[in-house]
Amino acid sequence: MSRGKMNRTKIGVMALAVFFLGAVGTYAETTQTSSETSSSQTATAVITSTQETESAPSSDSSSSSSTATAETSTSASVSSSSKTGASSSDTTEVSSSSETQETEETEEQVYYDFSLGLDPTYRNRSDIKVSLARTARVAATVPYIEAGDPTTPSQDFIDISSHNGLISVDQFKIIKSYGVSAVVVKLTESTSYQNPLAASQIANAKAAGLIVHAYHYSWYTTESGAKAEADYFVDYAKKLNLPTSILMVNDYEDSSIKNKADHTALAKVFENRIKAKGYTNTHHYIGISWITEKVIDPDALGKNKVWIAQYPYEPVAQKHTEYSAWQWTYNVTFPGISGTFDMNSDYNNYFTSQGQGGAITDGRYATITKDNYTIWQNFSWTKKADSKAYLGQTLQIKVRYEHVNGSTYYSLYDNQGKWVGYINAGGTKVASGPQGNWQAKTAYVKFKQQDTIYRDFSFNKTTKVTAAMLKNTYKVTGTYRHFNGTVYDSVYDMQGTWIGYIPTSKLTIQGNQGPAVSDGRYVTIKSSNYSIWQNFSWKSKASSKDYLNQTFQVKVRYEHLNGSVYYSLYDNKGKWYGYINATGTKTANNAGGAAISSNKSVKITSKNYSIWQNFSWKEKNKSNNLYGQTFQVKVYYHHFNGSTYYSLYDSKGTWYGYINANGTKEVK
Repeated sequence: MSRGKMNRTKIGVMALAVFFLGAVGTYAETTQTSSETSSSQTATAVITSTQETESAPSSDSSSSSSTATAETSTSASVSSSSKTGASSSDTTEVSSSSETQETEETEEQVYYDFSLGLDPTYRNRSDIKVSLARTARVAATVPYIEAGDPTTPSQDFIDISSHNGLISVDQFKIIKSYGVSAVVVKLTESTSYQNPLAASQIANAKAAGLIVHAYHYSWYTTESGAKAEADYFVDYAKKLNLPTSILMVNDYEDSSIKNKADHTALAKVFENRIKAKGYTNTHHYIGISWITEKVIDPDALGKNKVWIAQYPYEPVAQKHTEYSAWQWTYNVTFPGISGTFDMNSDYNNYFTSQGQGGAITDGRYATITKDNYTIWQNFSWTKKADSKAYLGQTLQIKVRYEHVNGSTYYSLYDNQGKWVGYINAGGTKVASGPQGNWQAKTAYVKFKQQDTIYRDFSFNKTTKVTAAMLKNTYKVTGTYRHFNGTVYDSVYDMQGTWIGYIPTSKLTIQGNQGPAVSDGRYVTIKSSNYSIWQNFSWKSKASSKDYLNQTFQVKVRYEHLNGSVYYSLYDNKGKWYGYINATGTKTANNAGGAAISSNKSVKITSKNYSIWQNFSWKEKNKSNNLYGQTFQVKVYYHHFNGSTYYSLYDSKGTWYGYINANGTKEVK
């Protein structure tokens, strides 16, 4: 991504120069030559380079060589030289017989197929390496492109480093005037280099109205190294006050580390580390050769997060559209600005936006279901509102954004067309239509008047509230907050039959206890720690311990909206005792009440009592026949009539029946 300056000089397809620097070594770069007489521009390039590394993370020096073929006639060579400005002192000799030149191989020889163009592997772009390519770069091997040229791929954003030098606000404005929307600035390299011009480049680009992102030139080959470089990158980004909404790009390409690690796994480590430190929008810059040679797996990284680089000799059409972005040249010139620039096409609008990508037409409806989400003003994360302010409301999603941070954001509008803001989809639930989503609600209601009840939200199927229905109480079990602004309750009768949807405004809320439901059963108070209520405003009337084990009649019950059932208790004289939660009682089979365990023994002391078969008063025996005998009382009953009845068993376990306790005496 970081590029050296180059004078704007129109060339054919190739020029060749060799430079020497004694203190460092010998650098020779031979690039492809195109013959005017040849219909093919396909050739093999030779690069022979010996470089020393200074403070490089890798102990290996970076060296490569390759072999090229040049087919041209002497006259073609002269013609090309005259057009490109090459002198007769050039170090490459061209055979007049058009024979193939061969350059003697050095220790390592790497062959590149340049038939489709170059990629970053061919360019030495490190700021740590001592590179003759920085001080004496060979003339361009791909065509110079004029900014705004309509015949090229889209010119959406540039990327720069310190080698682009100081760029003024006015110069950035010139760049922007040619349709460029964003700039990616190099911040760091390894853990030892920081771009000294980054602060001014960022400030001036922003002042010119460009969107700014950042990249780091990576050297890591271990997990610890990836984390360390990510930390270094983020720390400098924070020092420069770059917002967490920017794209943080992993420039992973250096030939010195190629195939020395699992680059895919380490790229994920680097990415995750950056995310953990607050910058959630990440990308990976990768040259095409790393992908074609399977050095790294773009599918595993996510192609929508891969910025690919490949430089065609004739960049006229969009390529690599399956990726997020494409760097298609390093030779774009802008009027009044020295040097050349990398140019890129942004396919998902992640670079030319704040990472949200392009707007995707939607049109669905969503209900706000979470109260702890932020509604954003923009993708620089300026807060507009809290989701709590819209909780339960149904809004329309006119467009959505598939953000590079992995989240989807909905752009929400109300029914007046007013924009609400952007919300993470996780704070909503998409509805099947403008009615929104069912929301829990329970209430007892009555219809206010004879009105229309809707049986669906197309509003085509309807029924009517009858005069008879006005007398009854109904139960609401859910509600819909329609996009049209009306709230519709889903209404059931007390037997659980669904009636339909009706606006909440057409209903009268009844008490939460609901209507009195006729009962008539008998219950025995079995718990001592319940309140007996005077009313459903929860005024206490008595305590259940005052009536423990007594049997009452439940004349009516109430199925309260709090989920509990309350019994309205009466004694055998018709006296009302209050309301008690049903769980504090035990329902009896009859007026005898519930059985109460006992282990006492009693003696029959009266001769004129009946011994009953059941509490329907079928006689089983007479006390006169059992007078003076002792029985075991396994259970007894506090009957609703006010009497206590013992269930009698002899020593062999034979049951004798029920007797009123007054006809016995307890035996100690």
